[in-house]
Amino acid sequence: MLLEMNPVYKKVPVLIHNGKLICESLIVVQYIDEVWNNKSPLLPSDPYQRAQSRFGLILLTTRYGKSIACCKRCMQNESVSKSLADPQEVYGFLVELRKKLGLE
Repeated sequence: MLLEMNPVYKKVPVLIHNGKLICESLIVVQYIDEVWNNKSPLLPSDPYQRAQSRFGLILLTTRYGKSIACCKRCMQNESVSKSLADPQEVYGFLVELRKKLGLE
């Protein structure tokens, strides 16, 4: 359903708030920050720091998709996929680590 809600790119993230549709990562973050700023702001109040945060979000969102595609291509290479740890084992390790650190 969420994929159908983004009229431009047909992908997530999509936020639906009070029946209104908000698309794209940076815009969703800014919307959340503006709507619930008094409770738990996501972005700093200083204009320069806000600009730096937005820049970081842009880098993250543009490079993240490329990184995922690169990882998928690498995993298709048998020599790469055999040399990596089992994803379920890695996940299990991270869950246990979070518990030990009190993050759960």
